[in-house]
Amino acid sequence: MITRHALVLLLACALAGCATPAPPTYVLPLPSDSPLMRQAMNEAARQVRRCYRAPRMATVGRRIVTQLRVRIQPDGAISGLPTIVSQSGVDAGNRAYADRMAQAAIESVLRCAPLTLPPEAYRGMAIVMDLTFSPTLEA
Repeated sequence: MITRHALVLLLACALAGCATPAPPTYVLPLPSDSPLMRQAMNEAARQVRRCYRAPRMATVGRRIVTQLRVRIQPDGAISGLPTIVSQSGVDAGNRAYADRMAQAAIESVLRCAPLTLPPEAYRGMAIVMDLTFSPTLEA
């Protein structure tokens, strides 16, 4: 049921012409090989590295390298859970540790949020980046 007020607004809009919103502008995300995105990725890795807690396990488990895809909002918050892109170094001797290594990587990203990255890297949208976790390269 249309109220009288809504009908008057509709009639006024039809007679005077309604303003239409400006067409949306599209900004493409920065390519992953751009210097600014590399800087953002290095900064994210530096921050997350401090929050990484390797699980206690046999040395063979530390050969597992986990790559996560992380979506970072302009305020530094992590959007959703990081997802596993890949794991390398997994073999029959350490396969039992793969889930624990992936979970440790995911927890380190969540523990460090919000991340502080260069604001110009966002370009008004979330950044999606892949971070690699390699316990054998821990500093």
